[in-house]
Amino acid sequence: GYLNNKAMNTAQDVVRCDLCTDVVQHYCKSCHVNLCGNCRNKHNDKNTLTKHEIVPFTSQHLKQEYKVQKCEDHPKQEKDLYCQDCNVPICSRCLTGNHKRHGAVDLEEICKITRNSVTEDLKELYHFEREYSKIVKDMERMVISYKDHCDKENGSLKKLGQVWHKIIDNAIEKIENQLADMIKQDLQILQDNVEKIQSSYQRVKQCIERNEYILKEENSFQVLDYKSDVEELRLVPSRKEVSPPTLIFPDTRKETIIQQIVSLRSSFQSSLPDITITKTGDVSMVSTRVLVENPALISVMFTYSKKLKGIHCESDDKVWIYGDDEKIRQLDKSGSTLQCFNAVSGNSQKDIALSKDGHIAFSHKVNECIYLVKKNGFEKYVDMAGWIPYGLMFNSDGELMVCMRRNDYTESKVGFFTKGKLNQEFQFDETGKPLFSISRNNMYICENGNGDICVSDWNACAVISMKKSGEFRFRYAGNRSCSFKEFYPHGIATDSYCRILVVDRDNNCVHVTDRNGKFLRYITCGLEDPFVLSLDENENLWVGECDNNCIKIIKYLE
Repeated sequence: GYLNNKAMNTAQDVVRCDLCTDVVQHYCKSCHVNLCGNCRNKHNDKNTLTKHEIVPFTSQHLKQEYKVQKCEDHPKQEKDLYCQDCNVPICSRCLTGNHKRHGAVDLEEICKITRNSVTEDLKELYHFEREYSKIVKDMERMVISYKDHCDKENGSLKKLGQVWHKIIDNAIEKIENQLADMIKQDLQILQDNVEKIQSSYQRVKQCIERNEYILKEENSFQVLDYKSDVEELRLVPSRKEVSPPTLIFPDTRKETIIQQIVSLRSSFQSSLPDITITKTGDVSMVSTRVLVENPALISVMFTYSKKLKGIHCESDDKVWIYGDDEKIRQLDKSGSTLQCFNAVSGNSQKDIALSKDGHIAFSHKVNECIYLVKKNGFEKYVDMAGWIPYGLMFNSDGELMVCMRRNDYTESKVGFFTKGKLNQEFQFDETGKPLFSISRNNMYICENGNGDICVSDWNACAVISMKKSGEFRFRYAGNRSCSFKEFYPHGIATDSYCRILVVDRDNNCVHVTDRNGKFLRYITCGLEDPFVLSLDENENLWVGECDNNCIKIIKYLE
């Protein structure tokens, strides 16, 4: 809707505290909340990790109102709420009808939050504009560099052609000269042979004439002077045989000869990974792997663990698991046990996580703490007296993210710990409403590649996504277009493309959404009672089935 500035038209207009009905005295600039004197301290105590900037209330802090819209389903009611499950404005009566059990927040507040989000996005878009400008300039420089390189290669090729032309011309000229000398010598030898034989031939003819003459003169006494030349002429004079010179060509094809001189390595094209620009200006790669049309079951691994409740892939062939048998095991892909630890008794462990230095952390319900598995045994890493730890994960900064519920089950929140100390915690959205449900049921947590924190809340029937700052982003409450049972999420993980994968135990499947909570597909592959999941180094999906005590490994990416 369009914004109308609220004005104090009369002296009787009174602005009230957002937390009660008393007259406003203060304004929290950090949370954009009106406060009376009594509620000021309560607001400060609600989230001690937030630095509240509280100032005296002035007319400048008057909130903006949106044009009133009537509810289509309840025409007498005004739309004053926003359904976070369906992403539509509703009235309060809708919560008892079509939007029963849905998460709802004040419409005016969510509009204000959205405007703030738009403002923040605009700041980031300005930053993106600068980064994209840099990338475009880099691409243009690459084009120029490419052309310069190719021009140099063309010049080198022409120069090589000129060099080889000269080499071949010189070689041909040299061989021509050698051939001419050979021909001259050979022809001289052949001519000498001809002259020598020709001389003998003439003698034979002369001897024939002489002998014929002697025989004609029968009474001549010249016959007495006759000397025979037959024996001398019987031996033909020696001569040299000459074979003509022949050019010798390599027994290779033309292409082979050319390749010996020069060859061309083809250019190649490859798809660069997407990049993501963070608020700090860091640029990191994002995978471009796409979903396969039909996910395939690669293998089934039996764990012999009782009630499989936790799983964490260490590599593409090693996995950590735990179950109700109070043992934490490291298995190989065949299901053989590589390591095994007896967890603290009481069947109280709720989740496991693997630190960067290879230590397994597990949450313990009864002792209200988190243990690290060390070589010499267990070490208490976080003491959470008064709170029960549930889902765990070490984030990219090495912090341990923990889902936790108060031991009287009246509150739920997420905390970040470093070296056992609480750094920050998230419990409420910007309007002061709880982010998570209040119950005894499981919560699981993971960090997405874009920095978001994703929490599966079984009792809320939803996945809650927050920015790293704790600001609420969206709730995913399942794909309502399918006639499935109620969505009760369990294990959760994200892949290299920032897709979110979450187990839907009651419907025997895994939901896949994009980074903004948009449903993409289901993965079934014969899953039965899926409970937890993890991704290995090759991004194959490992799904732990609780009652079947087995792990099904599924290929879902190209």
